[in-house]
Amino acid sequence: MQNVIPASGSRPDIPTNPLGLTGMDHSALAVHDVARAVRFYEEALGGEVYYATGLGEPGRTPHVFLHVGTVLLQVGYPNDGRTFADPHSQSHWPHVAFGASAEVLDRMCGHLRSLGVPFSGPRSHLNVDAVSIYFKDPDGNKLEICTWDPYPMERTELLGPPPEGTGIDWEHLSHDWRP
Repeated sequence: MQNVIPASGSRPDIPTNPLGLTGMDHSALAVHDVARAVRFYEEALGGEVYYATGLGEPGRTPHVFLHVGTVLLQVGYPNDGRTFADPHSQSHWPHVAFGASAEVLDRMCGHLRSLGVPFSGPRSHLNVDAVSIYFKDPDGNKLEICTWDPYPMERTELLGPPPEGTGIDWEHLSHDWRP
């Protein structure tokens, strides 16, 4: 295995999958309070409820699917009652990333700020055109909004190891957002 540096502007060039897969269907996140998570994703990311189940149904754990742009995001209480994000983890992994234009990325900075949601960014990436902002939901799930559009590098901070870049203080991005 070796490093692969994509050509500038090549992100939209999606190859056809040889096995016929069309993309990711959904991503699932564990949350303590499903109703609060739904409100967060509606208000912070413009999510729209697609499917909800397990709400007051015996034997089913509550979970809700929301459309967030082209992504179907599932939030739910884990059936083991334990599999939640580690609020003290400084790792980037795992995280869910949402795509946006450069203009929307800038608007999202103001929008998250108005909701009292702390974020890091805009952050540029070494050897790739992407620019991102990083934040958490109230349950500590790590989120990213990313653009591959041209973006003024003087308005970004490089994400990466010193001395060129800096990391993200994920613990500093924790919050107790309430609707």
